[in-house]
Amino acid sequence: MFKLIEGLPRDVLAIEASGAVTHEDYRDTLIPKAEAMMTKGPIRMLYVIGEDFTGFEPGALWDDGVFGLRHWHDFSHIAVVTDHAWLSAMVSMFKPFFHGEVRLFKLDQLPAAKDWVSGKPEGS
Repeated sequence: MFKLIEGLPRDVLAIEASGAVTHEDYRDTLIPKAEAMMTKGPIRMLYVIGEDFTGFEPGALWDDGVFGLRHWHDFSHIAVVTDHAWLSAMVSMFKPFFHGEVRLFKLDQLPAAKDWVSGKPEGS
């Protein structure tokens, strides 16, 4: 399931994944919100993957891949926040293929991730 996170600048798509992420989560939440924001130019993304995240259903994996390929140049910054080692490893493996800057954060670093993806200088 996806839940939008509020309180960040207008060019930041902030989303939290919990439980199982489905095709419907991409179709009904992430893709329409991201594409609406992208009409104004590249966006920043905060992607929080909580402790209760159980995985992606096959349709969601497909949606993520297709959406990522279609819009790889539309993200200027991506902050991935997770304590799941396998997800950190996957992000690290694919990081060189992202057009924008990608940073990994632990869940206890969420405030730093929000600051970074919002464009705030470190230590401010």
